[in-house]
Amino acid sequence: MYKGLIRTSHVGSFPLPPSFENIERIVDDLYSIGLDAPPYPQLRSFINIYLDPLKDLGVLFERDGFYFLDDPEKLSLLEDYKPHVLEAEQTIEIVRGGRYGFKWLRAPVTGVFTLASRIYLSRNIGEGLKATLLARKDLIEPMKTYVAKHLEYMSRLGYNILFIDEPVLGVIVGRRRILFGYTGEDIVETINTLFNKLSGEHGIHVCGRISPRLFKLLASVEKLDILNFEFHDSPTNLKVIDGELLVSSGKKLAPGIASSKKPVVEDIEELKQILLGTGERVDWRIDLVSADCGFGGLSVEGGDQWRAYRIGIEKLRNIVRVVKSITLD
Repeated sequence: MYKGLIRTSHVGSFPLPPSFENIERIVDDLYSIGLDAPPYPQLRSFINIYLDPLKDLGVLFERDGFYFLDDPEKLSLLEDYKPHVLEAEQTIEIVRGGRYGFKWLRAPVTGVFTLASRIYLSRNIGEGLKATLLARKDLIEPMKTYVAKHLEYMSRLGYNILFIDEPVLGVIVGRRRILFGYTGEDIVETINTLFNKLSGEHGIHVCGRISPRLFKLLASVEKLDILNFEFHDSPTNLKVIDGELLVSSGKKLAPGIASSKKPVVEDIEELKQILLGTGERVDWRIDLVSADCGFGGLSVEGGDQWRAYRIGIEKLRNIVRVVKSITLD
């Protein structure tokens, strides 16, 4: 058995409609199952949460579910923007006003590169990422300011584990090259700048497959403490992890050990084997064990959101059980 503190957590989203009552229910359920570091529940898309305010500000406009920037000069409006994420504030209100004794609270904030990848500069969305702000490295600076403000805001609210969610990094940072003219130094500098002068713990979540190049880049980011990747539905990610580099860089690995897509509660022994294999590879530099990603996309036949939600909670319950089973004396 491993002797030491390993915390459990969740990436952020749940398949329930937005409401104060649903956030309150989720917080209560996460407390009941013993999750150590709950996030504020994301009941809207992790893109919508952070881009809808830019639509309201007049920076972006939305059409058919896509966000467009028709004038790059409008990005200057982000300089004076004051963040407000209702779900994050409601979670703090619930935690402080109830019986919950959470020592850690996780704030998922969608990252610079991922937000840029959802803002189209061209009406021709068929061009994919080439038509987005991500492909304009020269215009990315205002998005750094925007995301940094949200991280500072979350810290002021009382969140002490600050995470950026950057799934697009798994797409643009390949084994051999990085797309759209970015360098490894660009990515490292951007992440360091976001967390500069912020207290608490800092992490990054990248779902899907990751390349060795991406792992090495993120391991070299001074301001990151925790690297969160998926290992259940992307088991080949384990081969990418360099245990010696993780240890020498002072980072910890937050492994996703249950599927965030399959509406099946995994057997505890299956989860345990994934966690044991991951822990042994990195000399047990393990923390914040979770599912692969959030449960916003978890769906069941017939579209019953509450059934999908209960499956998600049971997945997290089993993750808590597995971590406890390997950390007992």
